[in-house]
Amino acid sequence: MPAFIDGAALDMVTGLFTTIVRLVAPAEPVLVYLRPDDIAAAIARVHHTRGPAWAAQNVAFVENSQWARRQNLRGPGAVVALYLAWEPIVSLLYDRYPFPKLMVTDPQHDWPAALARIGTAIRPLTVSGCPSCAGARARRGA
Repeated sequence: MPAFIDGAALDMVTGLFTTIVRLVAPAEPVLVYLRPDDIAAAIARVHHTRGPAWAAQNVAFVENSQWARRQNLRGPGAVVALYLAWEPIVSLLYDRYPFPKLMVTDPQHDWPAALARIGTAIRPLTVSGCPSCAGARARRGA
């Protein structure tokens, strides 16, 4: 998102993603995407939970971004607009992610179930190992 909020075009964002994926490939990292179903409600909830000072700082950060200034967006609506604009891009990047991944929508509704789902998804990788994990254990003498 940093490149996007700084005004980068989609091809720049996807190029950065490709570079990052290539750099982390030896680790085969698991991606867990905690996705809100209702972006506006999620932002309002986070702002309420973290308090007025944090919310004001978040709004100011987005308002002062190149992305929001180009569109003359102000206030909490600018934060919502940013995440609504980012969602199709993050969905595209998620689809392109070549390693194990899991999307958990609205985990805040049932954290124990969400965490159990995440644990189940990553446990086979941590218990029985992935090819690169086995290689790393062998290099460490484990």
